[in-house]
Amino acid sequence: MAFLSSARRLLAALAYVCTIAWIASVLAGCSAGQKGLLTITPEQYFYSAKESLETIDERNYEIRDLDEIIRILENSEKDAKKSDTIDKSRMYLVLANTLKARKLYQTALMKGEYVANRAEPFFVVNTKDVKETLRIANKWLRSCNAQFKTNALQPDLNFVRGLYLTQKMLTQHSRERKESMNEAVKALRRCLGQAPAFKADFRLFGRDQTVREVRMRLIETLALGGQQAEAYALLSEYSFAATRTAPGTVDIQDAAWNHMRGLTLAMMGRYEEAVEVLEKFKIIVPQDYPQVDEALWLLEGVFDQLANITGEDRYKMEARIVAALLKKLKGPFSKEQYSTAAHLYPRLMPGDNTFYEAATKFYQGRFAQTVELLEQLDNRGLMSSSNRISSRIMLVEALLYSGETITDDLLEEMVALGDKDSLSPIQSERIGYLLARYVMDADEKFSQRRIDHEGQSFIRSIAGKPWALGLVHQRGVVKRAKKPVRSRNLKEQDADEEVEREPGSLIAEIYANRVEDWVVSANMYLVTMPEIHLLGTGRIVGRESEGEGWVFKDDQIDAMRRRQRYLVIFEFDNSDGDKSLQGMLFKPR
Repeated sequence: MAFLSSARRLLAALAYVCTIAWIASVLAGCSAGQKGLLTITPEQYFYSAKESLETIDERNYEIRDLDEIIRILENSEKDAKKSDTIDKSRMYLVLANTLKARKLYQTALMKGEYVANRAEPFFVVNTKDVKETLRIANKWLRSCNAQFKTNALQPDLNFVRGLYLTQKMLTQHSRERKESMNEAVKALRRCLGQAPAFKADFRLFGRDQTVREVRMRLIETLALGGQQAEAYALLSEYSFAATRTAPGTVDIQDAAWNHMRGLTLAMMGRYEEAVEVLEKFKIIVPQDYPQVDEALWLLEGVFDQLANITGEDRYKMEARIVAALLKKLKGPFSKEQYSTAAHLYPRLMPGDNTFYEAATKFYQGRFAQTVELLEQLDNRGLMSSSNRISSRIMLVEALLYSGETITDDLLEEMVALGDKDSLSPIQSERIGYLLARYVMDADEKFSQRRIDHEGQSFIRSIAGKPWALGLVHQRGVVKRAKKPVRSRNLKEQDADEEVEREPGSLIAEIYANRVEDWVVSANMYLVTMPEIHLLGTGRIVGRESEGEGWVFKDDQIDAMRRRQRYLVIFEFDNSDGDKSLQGMLFKPR
C-alpha cells in the first residue's frame, strides 16, 4: 500500500509539472517577437498605437498618454519586417514626439515658464524639455529621410515634417528660426502639391487631416514665423475664405478659419479687428470646436494688449470676463494659474503698423489707398527689415494692378531686391512672378472684379495653378565616342576620337496644385539679371521624366555661370487648356 501511495504522489507531481509546462508554452507569446498562441505582431502594435493617437482628447490629455503611444510604436518599429510597417511606425514616431513637444511648449507658455534674467518684454520660454523631445523626433525623421520606401505616404511624411519644423521653429531664434520656418513652409506646400486632394493616413484628435487643415498649418507657421502679411494673404484668398454669416451668429465649420484669422490679425497688431473675430468664440462650446479654449486665451491676450496700449479700464474688464469663461469651460486653462497670450504678440514699430494696414487694403483690392500708405514708408519710418522689403514689393504690385506707370527706379529697386539673401522663399517667388509678368507682357489686362481682383493673383497661382517649388542645375558632360582600338598609342587615339558634349539641364519640381489636373506642357526662358536680357535663342521645351520631375535640356543652359543671377520663366499649360506664368530667381552653384 505504501508503494501505491508513493506512486500516486509521483504521478500527481509529474502531472502538475506537465500542466505548468503546457501553460508556460501557451503564454510564451506574451513578449514581443516570440512565437506562441498570444503573439502580438508588429502590425497589431502599430494599429493599437494609431488608434490611441487618433482618439486622444485634445482638451484633456497628459504627457504620459503620448509616452505610452511612443513606447508601443517603438516596439512596432523594432520588430517589424515589412517596409510598410517600418515606414509608418517611424513616421508616427515623428508625429507622436512632435505632439509631445507641442504639449510641453504649450504648458511652458501657459504657465509662464521663462528663462531667468529676462526682463519684459524680452520673455523667452524655457524650452529645454521641448528641445530634447524634438531631438528624438528628429532622430526618427532622419530615418524616414534615409529609408522611406512607401511612396503613397510621401505627402503624409511632408505634412508631418512640416509640423515638426514648425514646432522646432518656436524653440529657435534669429537665423535658425528663419531657416526652420522656410523648410516647414516648403514641406507643407510640397504636401499640397503632391496630393491636391490630400487626406492623411492618420487623424489628429479625432479629426481628418485634409487640404484645408494643411493650409491652416501653413498659415500658422507663417504667422508665428514673422511672415504675417503672407499668412494674411493666404487667409484672404477668396476660394479659401470663410462663408459670411448673419450678425450675432457663427458657422461652426469656419471656427478653425476664424481662429487662425484672429491669431494672424493679433500678430499683425490689428487688435480691434482680432477682437471682432475672436469674440465669436464666446458662444461656441468645446463639443463643436475643441480648440475654443485656445481661441479665448488669444482673445484675453488681445484685451490685455489693448489695455496696455490705450490705458482704458474697459479692456481690463473684458479680459476678466474672458478669463471667467475659460474657467467655466473646465479645460486646460481652468485648472491653475496661467500666463495670458499677451507676450505671444510681437512689439511692432510704427512702420510695421502702417505696412499691415496697407496689406489689409491691398488684399481688399483697394490699390490706390495701398499706394498712398506705402509711399509714406519710402526710406523712412521705423520697421522690421523683412517688412520693409515686403512693402517695396507690395508697392510695385499695387502700382501694376492699379494701372499706374512703373518707373525705372522702382524696376531697378525690384531687381536689386531679388539679390538679397534675407529674402524669404515666398518673397523671392513673388518678385520672380512680378518680373516674369513684366518681361512677358502679361500684365496688360487685369480683372476688375472685387472677388477676383489682381491682388490675389500671386496667391491663387501658388495655390491653384502649376508651380515649380525647386530647381536643380546640372552641367553638361563630355561623352566620348566608343571606337575599336586602331593603335596602341593612346594619346594619338584620344586625339582622333570625336568628342560629344551632352547639353546641360535644369530639373524642376513642378506640381499642378489642383485635383484631377495635370501639367500638359512646360516651357522655359532664361533671362540674365540685372540686365534683363534673354539668354540664348528662345524657349526651352521641358519633358516629364519618371522619378525626376520636369527636365529641360539645351545648350543655352551650358552658358549659365556660377553665382550669376537669372530669372527662370516658366510657361505652363494644364489639362484644362489654361496657360499660366511663373518666374523663379535662380543662382547656379
